[in-house]
Amino acid sequence: MATDIFANGSTWIKADFHLHTRADSQFVYSGEENSYVKEYVAKLQESSISLGVITNHNKFDKKEFLAIRKKAKAEAIFLLPGVELSVKDGSNGVHTLVVFSDAWLEGGNDYINPFLTSAFSGKAPSEYEQENGRCSMDIETTINTLNEFHRDYFLVFAHVEQNCGLWKELSGGRLGELGKKEQFKSHTLGFQKVRTHSVADRVCREKVQQWFGDWYPAELEGSDCKSIQEIGTRDGETWMKIGGFTFEAVKFALLDHKNRIHPHKPEKYSHSFMKSIAFEGGILQGQTINLSPELNTFIGIRGSGKSSILEAIRYVLDIPFGDRAIDKEYKQKLVAFVFGSGGKAVITAQDQYGTEFQVSRILNEFPEVYINGRLQPGVSIRETIVYKPVYFGQKDLTSSGEGFEKDLVEKLIGDSLYDIRLQIEGKKQSVADIVRHLHTLTDVDEKIAEQTRIVQDAEFNLLKFREYGIEEKFKKQTDFDTDERKIKRVIADTEEFAESLDSFVMQYEDIIKNHLSYESNQNHDFFTDFFTDYKKVPIMLHDFVSDKSALKTILQTLRSKQSLFMQTKKSFIDEFAETRRKIESELKEKGAASLNLEEYPNIKLKIDKARLMLEALKKQKTQASSMRNNLFLALSELNDLWLKEFQAIKKRLDTINDKKAPLQIDGVFKGDKTGFLEFCKNMFRGSGIRETTFNPLIQEYSDFGSLYKDIETVKRKIGSSSVIFESYFLDNLQSLLTYQVLNKFTINYHGKELKQHSLGQRASALILFVLNQKDNDVIIVDQPEDDLDNKTIYEDVIKLVKEMKSHTQFIFATHNANFPVLGDAEQIHSCRYENDTVLLKTGSIDSPALQKEIVDIMEGGEDAFNKRKEIYGIWKPQN
Repeated sequence: MATDIFANGSTWIKADFHLHTRADSQFVYSGEENSYVKEYVAKLQESSISLGVITNHNKFDKKEFLAIRKKAKAEAIFLLPGVELSVKDGSNGVHTLVVFSDAWLEGGNDYINPFLTSAFSGKAPSEYEQENGRCSMDIETTINTLNEFHRDYFLVFAHVEQNCGLWKELSGGRLGELGKKEQFKSHTLGFQKVRTHSVADRVCREKVQQWFGDWYPAELEGSDCKSIQEIGTRDGETWMKIGGFTFEAVKFALLDHKNRIHPHKPEKYSHSFMKSIAFEGGILQGQTINLSPELNTFIGIRGSGKSSILEAIRYVLDIPFGDRAIDKEYKQKLVAFVFGSGGKAVITAQDQYGTEFQVSRILNEFPEVYINGRLQPGVSIRETIVYKPVYFGQKDLTSSGEGFEKDLVEKLIGDSLYDIRLQIEGKKQSVADIVRHLHTLTDVDEKIAEQTRIVQDAEFNLLKFREYGIEEKFKKQTDFDTDERKIKRVIADTEEFAESLDSFVMQYEDIIKNHLSYESNQNHDFFTDFFTDYKKVPIMLHDFVSDKSALKTILQTLRSKQSLFMQTKKSFIDEFAETRRKIESELKEKGAASLNLEEYPNIKLKIDKARLMLEALKKQKTQASSMRNNLFLALSELNDLWLKEFQAIKKRLDTINDKKAPLQIDGVFKGDKTGFLEFCKNMFRGSGIRETTFNPLIQEYSDFGSLYKDIETVKRKIGSSSVIFESYFLDNLQSLLTYQVLNKFTINYHGKELKQHSLGQRASALILFVLNQKDNDVIIVDQPEDDLDNKTIYEDVIKLVKEMKSHTQFIFATHNANFPVLGDAEQIHSCRYENDTVLLKTGSIDSPALQKEIVDIMEGGEDAFNKRKEIYGIWKPQN
């Protein structure tokens, strides 16, 4: 079964408007009888022809045509019936290709041959069914005779510059006369084989266009084949954009030839786009919605589900709403309703380089990216896959109030600031870590004072022992105790060092060694020399490993020696006891028997511990000073990153503003003083400090970082509330120092702030502005007509959409027929909500079924068609 080439809407196909078959007296075929049809269609396939017109000289063989058409249809090739009629104008006659609609063969009848009989009245078929046969009618009479059959058709004039061609056979006066006749213009849709464009002494395109004035049909090609081998071999091609295999679609394309006919195969799409979205679960269970790379419109009455599908697309692509988006809660509930519990949607998309991705998202989970079924973590959806998609939900174009300018800037900038914002978050984390560390050091002075008091108290208690000379007599025991503590500390620090060294080696061992396995394909000699120096690094690592082993040996030795020391100390236990007995005896003799000798070692231990703690605390105090310096440095680096982010935005805005569009965007670094003040008031709520106190600080200082660096001056300016201010400030230091004062953006339209314009003007300005940037591969808008008048839609928006859609994918949900009709939508989805399910009818603007949907359900359907009278003239009989 042939592939549905229109699954994604209108597409470009190769067409041949001048084919001959074996029924033509000029056509030669010497193959097998039963192979003819198969060989003919195979040659069409080989030549990539998807649309052909069978135009034998003054002859139509219905049986042969239907046989070839049936075989061609199975291979996704569409054939139209036609005839190459030689009318009597000119000295040699004018070869005119008449292309018939299927109505000429409806009901199994044949109305084409009766026309030929009347055209060659009084002649037998054998007299005219060949190239030189001329009918008895001129061009105008031929048109009138065809009209009498009340069936649709159109004319293409064959090889116009050659003998028997329209331009060659008729004079300029006669052509100019024909060009004034509506009958001729309305039925003539093509000139075949135009080769001469501008030559002074010959009939050429330029002269013919002058004779015809503002009317000129499509230029088409055809192989005019005299054998199967010649199909598709003549110079020149015609590529046609259609959305269905119907006569009406072909006619519509020819009427809109500036947009729908091309002399060469159009280049592949260079922009990223979505091919489809498929649903598992929810109100779209089991459905796959195919999308065109160009203009897609979702139509339907209110409540039909079209907005739901757009929200699902936004959700899978993970496009944020924006701070000023309207009805965020409603839209979130809408997504949940579309997906259902456990529901999933998968978007198949193609990036700018032709790589196909699948973006899958389950409700309430993060999206995942796949290539050929394999998960690709870390791939940016809105940068790598679908480049800079921009989304406007219902009423977003008229969003007002503080912050809507920032929302627009975010939509335009997209994810291009991802890297720098990642750096900003990292630096904010660094600031937070330093602040948390500083909080642990805030009471270091109090701890130093406390330990100092402990030392002083213990020293005072030692005086009574010194008075009786006990300190000197206990010296040997206290020295042993001091030595024991030192030995334990040395071993503990060495063990900690060994563990750190072990962790360090484990972290880098494989990384350092694995670099040496690299082999360059292009720079072998360079890397041989490069790694000569690098090999010193693994040697250093090897030394670390050796040192680690040696350190373990040293630790074992130290522990053995510690044991020996403890044995030595134990051997003096009796000596220490004898010393205490002698001291007690001496104290009794001196009348100081109440002095507790067991208290002395504890006092000495307390002094030693307190002094060690004081040493550590003094280091911490030095560290706190260093940490504050580090904090100031981190704040400066964070500020530089915020500035870098603003400069990137400003650079993009300057590019936009350089286009001199009526809408301009200006930015001020950290200019959102209103937001700064509101945040300040919230953080100091309950402090009793008034807004009038904060106002001058907000104007003078750019953010809390600059306030902190000048905190003493700030406290003086605050005056009587400075103690409370400092307390609140330091308690919330982490939140304050990492708070980013937002940049302020102002949007001006025709020199006046956009917010001062009417809602309609604002919506028009914004959508035209976004379209004019031509920097977003995908633009999604839900019901833009809600805030735009029809004049703006037709004269501004749709003209831009038609100009841009070959390199931008548009997805509109709309009630307004102007978008699909005047926009010439490549893909239309008519939505209907029924029995808890959204049902879709899909096709291009060429589809009669979709044309009927537009007329029946859309606001302004008939009006839109009236603006394209030629098109509506084709469709009206079907509808």
